[in-house]
Amino acid sequence: MTESARRPFIKQALRAAASAAVALGTARAARSESSAAAAGGATPDWQEIRRSFALAAGHAYLNTATLGAAPRHALDEVARGYQLLAADPETARTDLYGRVERSVRPALARLLGADPDEIALTSSASESLYLISNGIALEPGDEVVTTNQDHPAGIDPWTVRAERSGIAVRQVSIPSPFTSGGQVVDLFREALSARTRVLSFCHVTRGGHLFPVKELCALARDRGIVSAVDGAQALGMLEVVLHGLGCDLYAGSPHKWLLAPSGNGMLYVRRKAQARLVSLFERPGAGGRDARRYEHVGTYALPVRVALGAALELFEQIGIREIERRNRALSDYLKAGLESIRGVRRISLTSREVSSAGITLFEIEGIKAMEFQARALQKHRIHVDEHVRNGHDAVRVSTHFYNSRAEIDLLLEILRHEIRRS
Repeated sequence: MTESARRPFIKQALRAAASAAVALGTARAARSESSAAAAGGATPDWQEIRRSFALAAGHAYLNTATLGAAPRHALDEVARGYQLLAADPETARTDLYGRVERSVRPALARLLGADPDEIALTSSASESLYLISNGIALEPGDEVVTTNQDHPAGIDPWTVRAERSGIAVRQVSIPSPFTSGGQVVDLFREALSARTRVLSFCHVTRGGHLFPVKELCALARDRGIVSAVDGAQALGMLEVVLHGLGCDLYAGSPHKWLLAPSGNGMLYVRRKAQARLVSLFERPGAGGRDARRYEHVGTYALPVRVALGAALELFEQIGIREIERRNRALSDYLKAGLESIRGVRRISLTSREVSSAGITLFEIEGIKAMEFQARALQKHRIHVDEHVRNGHDAVRVSTHFYNSRAEIDLLLEILRHEIRRS
């Protein structure tokens, strides 16, 4: 392409970027009204907030635990970032890197009750969990204690490490559901030995059970054991205050409940624990002094990383406590509705101590979970997931703040219909 041909192309790209910026500002203004209402004690306008998302009309999306729906303004940030990179790569690259450091990392740290120098930005929780399993110094025979309810992304890294390094991985069998946090702590305590070096467990399990994170981290700390938490299902669903939890390491998936575009992950490394976690990417002799040492070296999808900041902006405006209350209310409404349907066995408990704010499990007499999942999507455009594990053949429903009681009512009606026809 000649220089004269390039100029109109660049101008067009910059005009498109400017249009996206105007749209972003309009969306922010609309959201700020709900933010002001929340700050004044009024209930946020959830219907108005729902319009900030590009969710397909006629579909009930109840599967955030698999993948969250990014808000429109976050999608606009991705498009705008790539337009700027195409128009002026060098300038845009410098600007986007600056935004990550000035805005994104501090905003994530604020939301999670941590310091910016304790936050590493990754591509997923899975990447973060592999960084953890490969960064802790372990000798042959050392033990890592995890659970039967951990996600494969949390177990596989330790299994690979065991095959390569001769460490032992022990899984604690946790009931599903369990009745108290103390029950879980006792089971972990019984599993510890003189060779235990790491406790690795979920904050919220795939099935929505809420672990006693603070108590488990205290158990580990009292014995000089590293605590590593998989927070993929907690981040954005409920309030997380990392300094308050007392964990050494915490991995998260912002593309789930935090609603960032796919390709975003995070790793918290407590400042005093950074000496115990070796970076796989740090250059020899670099002597990194904060959690950025754990981020991979090389070019990454900068616009996607910047769009994490746009998602965080929405959470800051609404407030994570308000979001958790909304999620609890929707989940409680669903649980109450399930109780009225003959042939349904609800697995998730109602106790705030052991049940998360957004995931509900239930089994259907005479209908396999995967069969109901397929029928719900193909016939009724309702998106749910299965939970065929831990002794269950269960349906998993995820209710986030952008969902509504009407969508839950529709799911309950379809459930009654499918039970009748079976």
